[in-house]
Amino acid sequence: MKSLFIIVLNIFVVIFLMACNSSNSKRLEQALLFAGDNRGELEKVLTHYKNNPEKLEAARFLICNMPRWYGYEGWQLDSIKPVLIQKNKGEIVPKEVIEKWQRVSFYSLPKVYDAKVITADYLIENIDLAFDVWKRYPWNRSLGFDDFCELILPYRIGDEPLSSWRKLYHDHYTAILDSAYRGNDVIEACKAVDKELKRVHYRWDTDLNIPHQRADFLFYYRVGFCREVCDVTLYAMRACGIPVACEHFVYSPEYQHPHFWTTLRDTTGKFIQFGFNEFEASRINPGSDGRKRGKVYRYCFGVQEEPFSGITKDEKVPALFRNRFIKDVTANYYGENKVSIPVQSGSEEYVYLGVFSPGGWIPVDMTHSNKGNATFRNLEPDIIYQPLISDGHNHRAAGYPFIYMREGVSVLKPDTSHLKKAVIKRKMSLCSGYKNFPHRGIIGSRIEASLNRDFSNADLLYQFNDTLRTNYCELTPPDKNKKYRYIRFLSPPDNILELAEFTVFENSTHGESIKLNRIGDYPWPSSKLDNITDGDILSYFYTGDTSCFVAYDLGKVTPIRKIVFSPRNDDNYIWPGDEYELFYQDGINGWKSLGIQTATRRELEYRVPDNALLWLRNRTKGREEQVFIYKEGRQCFTVDI
Repeated sequence: MKSLFIIVLNIFVVIFLMACNSSNSKRLEQALLFAGDNRGELEKVLTHYKNNPEKLEAARFLICNMPRWYGYEGWQLDSIKPVLIQKNKGEIVPKEVIEKWQRVSFYSLPKVYDAKVITADYLIENIDLAFDVWKRYPWNRSLGFDDFCELILPYRIGDEPLSSWRKLYHDHYTAILDSAYRGNDVIEACKAVDKELKRVHYRWDTDLNIPHQRADFLFYYRVGFCREVCDVTLYAMRACGIPVACEHFVYSPEYQHPHFWTTLRDTTGKFIQFGFNEFEASRINPGSDGRKRGKVYRYCFGVQEEPFSGITKDEKVPALFRNRFIKDVTANYYGENKVSIPVQSGSEEYVYLGVFSPGGWIPVDMTHSNKGNATFRNLEPDIIYQPLISDGHNHRAAGYPFIYMREGVSVLKPDTSHLKKAVIKRKMSLCSGYKNFPHRGIIGSRIEASLNRDFSNADLLYQFNDTLRTNYCELTPPDKNKKYRYIRFLSPPDNILELAEFTVFENSTHGESIKLNRIGDYPWPSSKLDNITDGDILSYFYTGDTSCFVAYDLGKVTPIRKIVFSPRNDDNYIWPGDEYELFYQDGINGWKSLGIQTATRRELEYRVPDNALLWLRNRTKGREEQVFIYKEGRQCFTVDI
């Protein structure tokens, strides 16, 4: 009986493999047909590896998926390079030049599909070098063929123009790796390459919206945003046989942008986040930038059956969910979970999961509608989500927003029969890089004044002994009638100096501020120091040096009756004179206004429905806004939940 079972099982396996091979053969033939006149180059690769089954299968993998991949061509891509090189060198590019290139639609340039232009020599070199490092390094003994195909083998990353990059990166980085590390721990190998990547300065730039840059260009010129950081990391690591991938979130409700980062496949099969401009890969203390993500997806070279299989051509489905070359890896970060919520989707087949943006909810996940319910899987907890329906471009609420927490789901259905007072002080959370600005380098800071230029016999006018709660501080000196000629702001001992605004008044109730003339020699650019007194609360001066000060001549001996001080900040506090409007979310009825107010103080007061999701809009200025709930007498944004 046992032998019969084994025979049946073997027959099943053979049939399954034949079906798979049949499916792959069909995809291969479709790719060859797509190549058109370039079919011969692809067939040369297959013929070249006919006696090497493993490399042949790798070639088939690349060719089968090749019809999806393309780059752009056009003189614009060459003409933008000098601008990028200038930026990489830290040179100032004239504003009019930036604005000119911002008007260029790079993504409307002609597409060049790999299958129609790639050469046999190019593919063979990439395959041979990829196999060499896969087989050479001991940490890859546990790396299976499928993972090799996705994490080391790919000859491209995104929509960059093709270039002969692999040998360039291979010859440089493997030489460094071989001299720095000879063990079998992929984490240590990654650190060795990571160290070399850090040695070359990376110039951060978000001015230009352009396709991925050529791999050989990035080798020499490190300029761009987080996407380019990932690209150059993938090229270097893959050239050394270190299995890596790029992952991203679509939109963070607090960061209010997408973000890309790299992950390393450990020998255990676990993926570990790292980045040469952020933190090293580590099993003991896995790094995280702390940003809210909602959902996380991995970019893949090969077609993925999940997460959105079967949805490829329906134009009513947003583009993200028609992309069959991404993989949902949220569970790697937050574990597996399942959230079911009531929805009103009418005849709509799909329900989407949105995160908030001031321009409208942004879908980050989708599922099938099921008789008034929608079930989403693997969500980041402690985020405010909104169920949506979509026509592919416009997204509308399909129910009430909710907060997913590990202990359950809280649906935010407003109770308009019960109103409560809400005192509102901000329109956006203190999040990401901004959360430390209002108090970083503040506690221990001092303001001193003197009649003497060298600040001998100086008086202490104010010392900061606690965390600031606002970005605008009016300070009163202890003796409003005592006169001084010089004033200075000192950073705390062993801490940095960060200032946005510093203003001094002779009169505490009205009148113009005293003109401040900077005195002393400073190692920092004057343009940066001028930010302290330019009247712009968003411009700032920052120095990484510690125990520093900035001193000013008041121009005359005068009493100091008021000092206005602003730390480096995001200016998302309530600003007197600005006009605000508060909304609450009412399910399929959308946003409902709770009224417009012009702020007279640095806070607003409203009556709001209990259990409501709220959104404060500044109708005067700014763009950064985030939804919140009001509980226990305070605003609770996503980062506070």
